[in-house]
Amino acid sequence: MVARASAIFRVEDIYIYPDQPDEAHLIRLILNYMETPQYLRRHLFKKRPELRYVGLLPPLRTPHHPLEDKASMLRVGEIREGVVQDMDGEASLVYIGVEKPVKVTGRAPSRGSRATIRITETRPEPRGVFIGRGEVEEYWGYEVHISKRGLGLLAKEGGFDLTIATSKNGDPYPEISGELRDRWIRSKSALVAFGSPREGIEEIISREGRKLDELFQFNVNTMPGQGCETIRTEEAIYATLAILNLLDHERV
Repeated sequence: MVARASAIFRVEDIYIYPDQPDEAHLIRLILNYMETPQYLRRHLFKKRPELRYVGLLPPLRTPHHPLEDKASMLRVGEIREGVVQDMDGEASLVYIGVEKPVKVTGRAPSRGSRATIRITETRPEPRGVFIGRGEVEEYWGYEVHISKRGLGLLAKEGGFDLTIATSKNGDPYPEISGELRDRWIRSKSALVAFGSPREGIEEIISREGRKLDELFQFNVNTMPGQGCETIRTEEAIYATLAILNLLDHERV
């Protein structure tokens, strides 16, 4: 659910901060598996018990998860994720989910690594060039990070120009919507923080010996008047990102 919400609302980075018990590596494994195009998963992930039931996971259906698997369907300018398999002279052979590897030029990552390429030719055979993730204009998935720092340090020193905490004890969204909208539209790098399944953000920050209002510019309740005593983390993510998604469209 977290992966789907992140893809739907175009989240670029997911930060997993320390909690008890430490499940960060399992969460990162599953999120990375879901973000990886289906045709690359067997190349980039080994068989392991934690992935036994991945067949139950929903597909993300993002632009970098194409369904076409024929080289004849490739288009000049199309961007694909691939894995470097070998070298052929000055070109790399990259598997991109079609019948045979494509020759790709440019600075290649190491063999067995994932790479982003742009198709430059389709006839007589497909060819491509390596590009950076930043060169892709459309939404191209999320990256997952395990933060060794606590949530407080992440908010304070993470380089974000807008920090938003979410809590049922926060200011009801309707009361701060105007101010939040103005700050959201001006921001370039925003952190939206959620509590864990066991503790809310106030408890987590308090345990770190810090104060919430010193770390976050907003503490917002995006579901005022909730009918349930508690709201699950993944439910809060959907509700909050849906509201911020509407604000994001006001940037235009």
